[in-house]
Amino acid sequence: MMEKPTDLNESQWQAVCHEGSHLLITAGPGTGKTHTLTHRIAHLIPSLKSNESILAITFTNKAARQMQDRLIALGVRQSQLFIGTFHGFCLRLLRDYFEHTALPKDFKVATPEDITGFDKATLERISHVKSSQLVISSDEDYKAYQRYLRQNSWIDFDDILREALLLLEDENIAEKLQRQYRYIFVDEYQDSNIVQNLLLKKLSQEGVLLTAIGDANQSIYGFRGSRVELFGRYQEDFSPARILTLQENYRSAPSLLAASGQVMGGVQLLAKLSTHGKLVIHQAATDRAEADYVAHQIEKLIGGLDMNTSRRAVRSLGDIVILYRLNAQRYAIAQALDHLGIPYQVSQKSKRGQVYSDEDALSQNEEELEYNVEKVSLMSLHAAKGLEFPVVFIIGCENNLLPLDLIGMKGNTQEERRLFYVGMTRAKEHLYLTYTRRRQLFGQTLIQDPSPYLADIAEELKAYEAAKRNAPKKDPDALQMKLF
Repeated sequence: MMEKPTDLNESQWQAVCHEGSHLLITAGPGTGKTHTLTHRIAHLIPSLKSNESILAITFTNKAARQMQDRLIALGVRQSQLFIGTFHGFCLRLLRDYFEHTALPKDFKVATPEDITGFDKATLERISHVKSSQLVISSDEDYKAYQRYLRQNSWIDFDDILREALLLLEDENIAEKLQRQYRYIFVDEYQDSNIVQNLLLKKLSQEGVLLTAIGDANQSIYGFRGSRVELFGRYQEDFSPARILTLQENYRSAPSLLAASGQVMGGVQLLAKLSTHGKLVIHQAATDRAEADYVAHQIEKLIGGLDMNTSRRAVRSLGDIVILYRLNAQRYAIAQALDHLGIPYQVSQKSKRGQVYSDEDALSQNEEELEYNVEKVSLMSLHAAKGLEFPVVFIIGCENNLLPLDLIGMKGNTQEERRLFYVGMTRAKEHLYLTYTRRRQLFGQTLIQDPSPYLADIAEELKAYEAAKRNAPKKDPDALQMKLF
């Protein structure tokens, strides 16, 4: 056996070297998930025969690009490797074997902008049905929608997976793929749905070994059809299988890691950093006062003095993210940042007026940010999955928002807690949790109570900051000059 690289800990190395069965790696936030996965791929590549490949599946194009970059850095040759999303891999199969499907040769992936004549709620319901039910019962909206797609030679995102599953019913095609892909890797396994689970079952036969990695505590896409229970039954679905756990966290300060673990009911990760962390709780009177507080804190972080050392603060705009449960919360924040002249960027789904390729179509469902830019990032808690920042603000830490139960919107209770945990574990050193007494949302004034999650955090881990009255207005031009 080759010698353990110095950049892998013992648990990671054990996962890299595992042989002889399927493998599930339980990897908490900041435990080196991608690092471990890419080293395992690099470890197995030399064992492949000339006609064999490795299939590595992710849930986002960004994750696929990151994995590819890491493997290139490790010197892995790309000729025996396919890295892409579930949708990207399945669309490739449909293109390669279109004559074995009921699809026209020139079928196109419909983007949200293509679809007309169906309201958003109907489309969301149909999508959830497609991703959560293998057999779809008589549903007139579904039938009308499918007729509409086929009349235009279209398939939608959910059809990509369902049509690929139908394709793999052909044993000749399934066996050909099993001979080609001897090892399969799946990132973020906790986000998989029953269609994706069956696709993996079809591919992981005849000696093909599956390695899945993820964290059930970060399963936050139930509304899209993901099934967290699939994570718990991995050994049943892919037998024989071994489960290994990564617990050493290399991201967050120990105090922040302890606080997030308390919110998740005692989840314990081993903090490997000695960084000093700070968890600030702030109550504001209104959502506008909350936004002003956040903006002024950012101003101090990027241009003020560190009161402990009397030195200039060293935070940059790119170190900071503001997270929220609903996109409607960002408007007050954006206004406050604008008022102080603080540059920011908003994570949102990419939109293209015209889609020319499969690659363009597949990018439509992903939220995008510019990277390596000096701007504060604003995004939903869902969009923050997989990211990390030295400074994290989570606004709206209020009952009815976290957990969500507001104006016809209600989140799954357990998933809402996991979503808050995901938000907290994005923070490396500073975490601000803010809430208000009164909030304007959707034209209504809401009287709010603090989120129950805040009470789960031990008092000794919290620092409270009271609101300051009549804060002087800053000159945005003067701040802009300090930034450059």
